[in-house]
Amino acid sequence: MANRAYSTPMYTWAFHIVCTSLPALIAPVFIALAMLWLATPDPVATGHAALALEAVR
Repeated sequence: MANRAYSTPMYTWAFHIVCTSLPALIAPVFIALAMLWLATPDPVATGHAALALEAVR
């Protein structure tokens, strides 16, 4: 039987913490950016031809 049968290496713990905590911290930022992107008016729909032309370029 192994000397430390129930121990887990430190890199496994670190990997688990990064994989669970990092997305939980980054997800609200992406949600806020998506909401901000949805709140910006469309230059074509608002009638700003110059902005619409710049959007196409």
